[in-house]
Amino acid sequence: MPVALVQTGAVKEWKPSRTAQAVAAERALLSRWGVLDDPFAAGMLSSGMGAVYRVARLLPHRVWARSVTLAGLAGRVLWFDGEVVDAIGSGVRQIVTVGAGYDSRPWRFGADGVRFFEVDHPATQEDKRRRAPGGGPVFVPADFLGDDIEALLVDAGLDPEVPTVFVVEGVTMYLDEAVVRHLLGSLAEVAAPGSRLAVDFYPASRPVTGVHRRQLTLQKVARVGSSEGFRFCVDRQTAVELVAASGWEPARVVPDREAALTLVPTDAGLPRDMVTDAKTHIAAVKR
Repeated sequence: MPVALVQTGAVKEWKPSRTAQAVAAERALLSRWGVLDDPFAAGMLSSGMGAVYRVARLLPHRVWARSVTLAGLAGRVLWFDGEVVDAIGSGVRQIVTVGAGYDSRPWRFGADGVRFFEVDHPATQEDKRRRAPGGGPVFVPADFLGDDIEALLVDAGLDPEVPTVFVVEGVTMYLDEAVVRHLLGSLAEVAAPGSRLAVDFYPASRPVTGVHRRQLTLQKVARVGSSEGFRFCVDRQTAVELVAASGWEPARVVPDREAALTLVPTDAGLPRDMVTDAKTHIAAVKR
């Protein structure tokens, strides 16, 4: 769920995030094929992306089964799903998703006593609210550059005295490094002891195989005209150090390929072993 309009020049200010729409379409496809369980993704698609989805779902298995992008996204979504489900099962009752895009976890994992908050730019949130089912999260519109995220969350009803899980999925690569550091530090400031952070980072290394080069090229083509280009790509060790310097204690570091191999069903037929090993998922805690 890539971030939309969180910094000057990141996205055209008057439009929702096209990248977030594309991710929702991919989740819808993966759900149709039984890889994910997200019955809400298709309903949040725009008319244009909905048309793309309807065409793509008719493609034969041999076509989408070659998609490294879908394999990697499936592993990522399932990993973040697991972090949220585990936190709720452990008694965490506040879930904050930053750069939420068209995420559907508030509906998929909603439970009595659990409150979801979504932080994103107003353009994407307004569009999402028109498409999403009733209920769901507390929407917190924000610009990461100019707004006080801590204050906005507290004003929206977040209790800083009780543990929270913060989800920052598919976001950091679209922000400048200084913004990422400030954002993670702000979340740590509003986090009670026992809170959790789940975040991922895109690698700084260049693709080393033809498959990964083609994957990166297709992703760039999909973002043409959206102004949603990558701004911050970082190696794994630097990502871990950044999280630690932001007030969090890294607990687990999981490469994207490991997530795909561990969590994506074998019978999905996706090329799990071709997913890049350089992308990084980090689960951290606030002591």
